[in-house]
Amino acid sequence: MLSAMVKAPRYLFLAPAGKANVALKQKKYSQALQLLYLAKSYVNKVIVNPAHIIALNNGFAKTFLALQQPEQALEYIQASELLLTDYDRPLNNRYSRNTLSLKAQSLEQLGRFAEATNALKLLIKLTEQAKETTQQKLEQEARSRFESTQQDIKLQLAEEKFKYQQITLDKLAKEGQLQAAYSVIGILAILSITIFALNQRKAYLRSQRRANTDPLTGAHNRRYILDFIAAQLIGKQQNFSVSILDIDHFKQVNDQYGHDIGDQALIAFSALLTEQLADTEYQFARFGGEEFIVVMPNLTLAQGHDFIGNLCICLKTLSLTDKKITLTSSAGVAQMQPGLALNTLLKVADTNLYHAKNTGRDKVCS
Repeated sequence: MLSAMVKAPRYLFLAPAGKANVALKQKKYSQALQLLYLAKSYVNKVIVNPAHIIALNNGFAKTFLALQQPEQALEYIQASELLLTDYDRPLNNRYSRNTLSLKAQSLEQLGRFAEATNALKLLIKLTEQAKETTQQKLEQEARSRFESTQQDIKLQLAEEKFKYQQITLDKLAKEGQLQAAYSVIGILAILSITIFALNQRKAYLRSQRRANTDPLTGAHNRRYILDFIAAQLIGKQQNFSVSILDIDHFKQVNDQYGHDIGDQALIAFSALLTEQLADTEYQFARFGGEEFIVVMPNLTLAQGHDFIGNLCICLKTLSLTDKKITLTSSAGVAQMQPGLALNTLLKVADTNLYHAKNTGRDKVCS
């Protein structure tokens, strides 16, 4: 009512959408559908954030699932997936997980169990990525608090030095050496400012390195590699390929030999990639869990496929852990195309990786 009174059409959409969520939780499905359709009627009349439309579509899907109508639910889920393809925002992971959960339920009701399983696998992967991102944020916040405390201590010490310098100045002034005092305090002030600026610069560089580095392997992390692609390649270098690699049966390694051995494998795999890419312009990063991403400027899809294939062969010849076990890897390769969004490029590589794993592992698909 207030939205209509003050002529705020965006909230005319949000009000029934919110009431629909309440009705859905109260299991008033007919009322929920009426409210959802009312909210949908405003979508083309007002500017609505894509995230709100995704949430609206997922609200329809939940309601139709509750009414045992999975076909209709799947239609709205597919609409959400289409929006998520180009909706590259920090909350994308959360909306993708919600959509995948509903998709798996719909496919299960339809008896399409293989497709439901694939949706659940991707849901698990996104959940692990979300946990890892949250952990990295917590670690970064802790480091920032520590560095802030250290900086406060340095500032307190600088204040004490300044007080001491002021006393020295007063003493020199009383002795009739005012000009010398001004020179001394000027030099000391310049020196203090220079040291402070250098310390600030060092602290900033340390913070940047930590923010862009995987704490376990020492390799670049997901944040760094995505920034690298966006800044150095997108719009400047159209001819490049990316590959997402995954150590096969890594969960079995952790379960059978322990997480220490699993960590050894990840560290050694990272060292192998560092060695193999040392004399190239290629970049790699730990993408999450046992997954690594390799970015290959100036390589076509076929060239990228061959390069990654040789990497996977090299991995099999090495013993990466104390247990002397042989590890293999699967990989998916994709090439940048004109007009292709980064998020879509990574999804193509990820889809090819899943195809490699679902068709026997220890192979590269592109």
